Amino acid sequence: MSDPSLDEPAPKRKAAFKASRLTPTTWVLTEHSDVYDEHPLIYAKVLPAQGVILLIDTGCGGATDDDEIDVRSLREYMETIRIPANDNKPLNDGGKMRYAVLLTHCHYDHILGVEQFAKDSTILASAYSPSFIAPENLAEHSLCASLGIPTPQYSPTLVAHREPLPGLGPATMLALHTPGHTPDELAVWDADERVLYVGDTLYEWAHIIFPREGSLVEWVRSVDMLLDLVGRDTPAKICAGHVTAGRPARDVLTAARAFMMDVVEGRERVKRRFEKRGEICVEYIKEGMRFSLLCPERLVLEAQKHFKGI
Repeated sequence: MSDPSLDEPAPKRKAAFKASRLTPTTWVLTEHSDVYDEHPLIYAKVLPAQGVILLIDTGCGGATDDDEIDVRSLREYMETIRIPANDNKPLNDGGKMRYAVLLTHCHYDHILGVEQFAKDSTILASAYSPSFIAPENLAEHSLCASLGIPTPQYSPTLVAHREPLPGLGPATMLALHTPGHTPDELAVWDADERVLYVGDTLYEWAHIIFPREGSLVEWVRSVDMLLDLVGRDTPAKICAGHVTAGRPARDVLTAARAFMMDVVEGRERVKRRFEKRGEICVEYIKEGMRFSLLCPERLVLEAQKHFKGI
């Protein structure tokens, strides 16, 4: 007599991530129930011919207070959870493909999953400010220390500005230093599909947040560089670390820059002031709420002085 339990379908597992297709090669993974309320976006570019998946950021490490979620590892999700839009297969079925992981910057909500890949994968980070992400500074600059959580341990390979990402074969993926949000902010330009990945440099419908280590002056320079890169004639898409994914790149970049210059030049008014990490911080919200800003007031004053002198 057969065992009736063998005929029962396996119980459906609930994961901390949801996947949707962004381009023919790339998926956006949303970490939807993290305890930090960050809801980071993680991008996975699947390159079967090269046997590699490029991960852009690793999210909050599956940290959740939803007791029904039993798959909290990003790597386990990618290797075991079937995705209906992927012919009902996992993105990296059984872990057959290797990983390369690019960190757009070192804030906790982008690196807390990195240890799942650090032992056997290349971890890429910006070479712009090596001391900022040095082990002795990472706890502070990742904000892990201020949150009282363990700081992930990993040894990144530092990539230069406009350097092709290593190990991806013919795929043309360019690293771009974009300091501003943080000194180590790193963007990626997918020249083949004309998609720009910008981390936390900017996004829509949520506060763009600058820590005390940020710079509005450098941010404007970085955005101007990105505008030159995407150009005017051929459409491109932009994908951020939160909220914004697959939107028209030039429109988003231009509108975000205009908002920031309205802040610097006094056309936007402060909505509130508050203290954070020992500094007075300010909030600005554009009418319609497409763009908003939280940052130390010092950064606005520095930018006002800089642009007034130009």
